[in-house]
Amino acid sequence: MTLDDKIARVKDLIGKREEIDAELAVLLSGTAREPRKMRCSICDTEGHTARTCTQKTGAA
Repeated sequence: MTLDDKIARVKDLIGKREEIDAELAVLLSGTAREPRKMRCSICDTEGHTARTCTQKTGAA
């Protein structure tokens, strides 16, 4: 597994962890509302965060 493959896998796992954390927060808070949809602050697309955005530039 190359370094790029490992980085991509880590990003995928972080995204899944964020989804799980959001669902757990709802379950444990006792409210019936659905978890907030993830929205990227870079490309304004639902389903991922800026951390895992494929459109961000390589310069940090």
